[in-house]
Amino acid sequence: MTRDRTVKRVRRWFLFIGALALAVPQPAGAQAAPRRLSFAELATVVAQNNLSLRAAAFDVAIAQAQLAQARGARSPQVTATGSYTTGQQVPGTTATVGTITITVPAPAPDQILLRLGVQYSLYTGGRLESQIALAEANVRGAQAVFTRTAQQVVFSTQQAYLQSLLARDNLIAAQRALEEAAEALRIAQARVRAGVVAEFDSLQAEVAVTNAQQGIVRTQIGVRNADALLNSLLNQSLDAPLELTDTLEPRPVSGTLESATAAALRSRPELAEFGARMDALKASIALAVSGGRPTVSVGAGYDVTGSPSSNNGIWSATLSVTLSVYDGGITRERIKEAELKLEQLKVQEAQMRQRVALEVWQAWLALEQAAGELLASTKALEQAREAARIASVRYQAGLSTQLEVLSAQSTQAQAEFSLASARFNQNLARVQLLLATGGNL
Repeated sequence: MTRDRTVKRVRRWFLFIGALALAVPQPAGAQAAPRRLSFAELATVVAQNNLSLRAAAFDVAIAQAQLAQARGARSPQVTATGSYTTGQQVPGTTATVGTITITVPAPAPDQILLRLGVQYSLYTGGRLESQIALAEANVRGAQAVFTRTAQQVVFSTQQAYLQSLLARDNLIAAQRALEEAAEALRIAQARVRAGVVAEFDSLQAEVAVTNAQQGIVRTQIGVRNADALLNSLLNQSLDAPLELTDTLEPRPVSGTLESATAAALRSRPELAEFGARMDALKASIALAVSGGRPTVSVGAGYDVTGSPSSNNGIWSATLSVTLSVYDGGITRERIKEAELKLEQLKVQEAQMRQRVALEVWQAWLALEQAAGELLASTKALEQAREAARIASVRYQAGLSTQLEVLSAQSTQAQAEFSLASARFNQNLARVQLLLATGGNL
């Protein structure tokens, strides 16, 4: 293989890489322009488009509707009833007493009944107030669950964004490895032609080029898969082209572990949900207690009865008092059940606070580990590049073998992949810490 053929082959390979990058299927019509997307705007885009978040929002709306129902029960209840009855006309009744004849007409076959009633509860023993308090607590709990769901969805999207950045960095590293392998092949072929080294050196270099080409294919597929995952979280076509405006440059985190833990215990939605659930159980206790108290209500009505041509209207007023004298101990046991659930929930809240503190601890240590790995990977890449340069110079001077050059280039390529991975881990650890603290640092 001559030098010109080698150069042409490498050029054809780069053209193939470009074609592969553009080979993502597109909808019929013109090629869609890539969507520019920054890391900072992910939360806004997710809130507008993510399907999981849309579904979770319905729980809040349902809880709010239930609260409106509970509040509506406190208002006067107005009912209107009407009926119309028709039947067969029957003759009237005639009676004769001596010389006097009395005729009693039959009732009209058409009868109407109209009733308008108003009912208002004066006192329910705290039942209505407890139901409202319970519904209000459920709304706060639903809102806390929605907030946590939103945080988790945003975190998943941020992670997918970082994975797409990592895939792009891996592709760049793979392209650089191919360039290095192609240059090593050119040098080896030149030395073979000069009769300085054996043909085996050229064959070794060709194998390295082939391996680098395979690495390009793998990283290209990695980019497409990462973009598909990100597109799915953004609720858009899996093959929609993306232009990511950020990089995997490390993002610093300020504060201390103690301040991060305090922020988490203050801000995590799960703890707010526990607070709402406790309020709901307290309302349930009050609701159970109301079952042993009297209820007082007043009502008024106006009834119209008779035929359409002849009817009468009467009004009525009612004051009713209801008291459960004995219910077999049901009310007592309901109170006991609610009180036990409240005590159980207090224990579960303590467990959750421990879990939150542990998650912050683990996220903080992961961030420290990522910082150390990033520093080591940066230094390792510097050393690998220098080693590869020296190996190439030594080989051209006849002081080393082709195997030494290829080994150094392989180490350099691995160091570049490791650095990209270390940058990804640092950014991921940062967003994991944000998630663990409830989005507050």
